[in-house]
Amino acid sequence: MDRARHLRNYDLHSWTGIALGFFVFIVAFTGSVALFDEELRTWEDPARRLTQIENPVPIDAHFRTFLTEQQEEGELRSTSLKFPGSIEPYYKGFAFLEDEQGEFHFHQRRWDPSNGNVLPERGEGLSVWLLDFHRDLMWPAALGGRTIGRALVGVVGVILMLAILTGVIAHTKIFEELFSLRYWRSVRLKWQDTHKVAGLWGLPFFAMISITGAFLGIVAVLSPIVAVLAFKGDTEALIEAVIGAPPEPAGIEAQMIPIDDLLEIKHEESGAAPDRVIVSHWGDEAATYNLLYYADKELTLYDSVTISAVNGERVSNQTFDTDTPANRVTSAVTPLHYGTFGGEYGSFGAIALKLLYFALGLCLAIITGMGNMMWIERRLHGNDGNRSEMFYRRLSRFNVGICAGLPLASVAIFYLDKLYGGAEALRMSWTGWVYFGVWFAAIIFAQSRENEYLSLRALLTITGIGLIGIPILNGLTTGDYFWAALASGHSISAWVDISCLAAGILTVAASRTLPEARPEKKKKRAQKERGEPALAPAE
Repeated sequence: MDRARHLRNYDLHSWTGIALGFFVFIVAFTGSVALFDEELRTWEDPARRLTQIENPVPIDAHFRTFLTEQQEEGELRSTSLKFPGSIEPYYKGFAFLEDEQGEFHFHQRRWDPSNGNVLPERGEGLSVWLLDFHRDLMWPAALGGRTIGRALVGVVGVILMLAILTGVIAHTKIFEELFSLRYWRSVRLKWQDTHKVAGLWGLPFFAMISITGAFLGIVAVLSPIVAVLAFKGDTEALIEAVIGAPPEPAGIEAQMIPIDDLLEIKHEESGAAPDRVIVSHWGDEAATYNLLYYADKELTLYDSVTISAVNGERVSNQTFDTDTPANRVTSAVTPLHYGTFGGEYGSFGAIALKLLYFALGLCLAIITGMGNMMWIERRLHGNDGNRSEMFYRRLSRFNVGICAGLPLASVAIFYLDKLYGGAEALRMSWTGWVYFGVWFAAIIFAQSRENEYLSLRALLTITGIGLIGIPILNGLTTGDYFWAALASGHSISAWVDISCLAAGILTVAASRTLPEARPEKKKKRAQKERGEPALAPAE
C-alpha cells in the first residue's frame, strides 16, 4: 500500500474512533456489566433467593384466577407462565391485554412455590436499567422511543466494524505489533502499544460483537423498509416469513389442559421439564401452549415445542425442528452477543463464558477510551492539532469525565437499590436520575480541574471505594452478608458481593499506579529548573 493511501486510511481510522469513541465506550462498558443482569437481579431481589423446592404446589387455579382478573380490564392478547427454576425459584405469570380504548397494558404476578401465596412485586431498577441502557440508551419516547435508541446502538456496531476494518488495514505489521509493548518509553507509546496489542488479540471477539450488535440494533429499523420493498408494506407478512404464521382463533370456547400437567412433558433429548409456557388464544378451541426448554446443544436460548392447549396434540408446523432458516439465524444472534450459550445458569461453563465476555468487553471499553486519549495527546503535544490548546484540554477532561464517570454512576445505583424507600413503580425513574446525576457530576468535576491525570485518579479511587462498600451496605440493610449467603446456598448473590469487593480493591490499586501528571512535562520542567535545554520525548 502506498504511503498516501496508508495515511488516508489511518486518518479514517483515527477520525472514526474519535467521532463516536465516547459512544462506543458507553455501549462497550454497559454491555460488559449487563452480561450479569440475571445475577444482579438475584442480588437485588430477595424473592430470587427463595429456597428452590422439588415439588412446588399446583399453580393452575392461581393462574386462572389471575387471567380472569385481567380479562375484566380488557381483551387478553398474550399470556405466559414461568415455572420455578434455578434463576427465579417461584411461579411468574404475565398478561398482555388491550382495553376498550385500544391502549395496551402489561401485568405480572409471582407466587411462592411452597404455598401459592402471592409474592410482593419489586419495581425494576438496577439490573434492568443497566441492561436496557446498553440495548437502547433508555431513549426518551418523545424522541422516537426505544426503537430509535436501539438503532443508534446498532450504528455503534457499524462504526466499530469500520474502525476494526480500517485499523487492520492501517497496521501493516500486525504480527510484530501483537507482541510489541514498549512500557519503558513515553506515556503516548505505552498507550499506543497497549491499544494495538489489546485490539489485535481481541479482534475476533470485537468483530463478532460489532456484527451481532449492529444486527440487533438496526433490525427494528430495517423491518419496515424490508416490508415495503419485499412485501409491499405488509409488516405482518414479513414477520410470518421469518418466524412462521401464528395460529388463528376458532372463536369457540374450550376447556384448557391444566397448566400443571405441562411439567410432565419433558424435553425429548435432555429430559428436562419446560422452563415456561406461552399461551395463545386462552380459552379458545384453537389455543396452543408453546413450551420453552433451555437449549443444551443449539446456539439459541430455547428449544420450543407447541401443542394444542385443548387436547395436547403436537402442532407440527410450530415446533423447533421445523423453524425457518431465518428464524434459526436470528435466534442465534442474541445468545452469541450476550454469551448465554455456555450452559445452565450458575454452572461453571456459563460463568466462565460470561467472565471471558466481560474481560473482552471491558478491554474494548478501555482501548476505546485510550484511543480517544491518544488522539487528543497527538494534537495537544504533537503537530497534528489545528485548534487551541484549551480546546484539546477541555476535550481531554471531557474524555476523563465520560470514561471514569460512567463506572462511578453504575456503582451509585447499587447504593440506591439498597437505600431506596419510595414507591416501587418509581424505582426505575429514580435509578435514572441518580445514574445521570452522578455521571454529570463526574463530568463537571473533571472539567473543573486543570490536571486531568489527578481527576482520573480521584474518580477511579472513589469508584473503587464505592465498590468495596457495596457488600458492606448489602449486609447492613438486608442482613445478607456474603459469608452467610454462601453458607445458606445463595451463592449467586454472595458472589456479586465478592466480585464487587475484588473489583473495588483492584480499581483502587490501579488508580494508585496512574501518573499524577504527564511524565514528559515533569522532565521538561526539571530540566528548565536546572537550566538545561529541553529535549523532545523519545518516540
